[in-house]
Amino acid sequence: MYYPEALPPIIAFLRDIGLAVEIGPGAAGGFLPGVNIHAGILHVDPDTLVGSGDVLHEAGHIAIVPRRFWPQLGTDLQQSTTAAITAEMGVPDDPVLRQIQLNSEGMAQAWSYAAALAIGVPPACIFFPGAYKHTDYEGTHPMQRWIESGTHFGLPSLAQAGMTGVAGPFALLQNNGLPPFPQMTRWLLD
Repeated sequence: MYYPEALPPIIAFLRDIGLAVEIGPGAAGGFLPGVNIHAGILHVDPDTLVGSGDVLHEAGHIAIVPRRFWPQLGTDLQQSTTAAITAEMGVPDDPVLRQIQLNSEGMAQAWSYAAALAIGVPPACIFFPGAYKHTDYEGTHPMQRWIESGTHFGLPSLAQAGMTGVAGPFALLQNNGLPPFPQMTRWLLD
């Protein structure tokens, strides 16, 4: 596993902010090896995880969804999130819910990066070789570089959701008055 030493502080952080994490066989069959989601609960198997940051990334998918939808979240997060939101309100008028449907992957990437910094684990635990289908690169993982440059599309979506302030070039277009990313003013949507 990439960065096994980061797993205990990641799990502690997730539990501290209010996400349920279970260790054991419920992680089988997940989108990523060693981590799965059942009814909004993260299931983790440390023996089959590729990287400890995968837990943080999958947690990011849950964290960006309003809590009332968590019981409906499962292995296919994009499908279960869209189904939960659509079942409640059809095509949502709420721009935050639309962003969640359209950009949950980018939001989860940016969220997990900010969380890694807050926990004190290296962002490389999320952006390890092979993560996000990037294997051939020199130096820093391309997704990590994109976030650190302030041009990653997840950053303005998190700011629109009121979880952080706008950063990088996006700050020229809008300002929500919150401290800029990667500082988070809240970790979960209610």
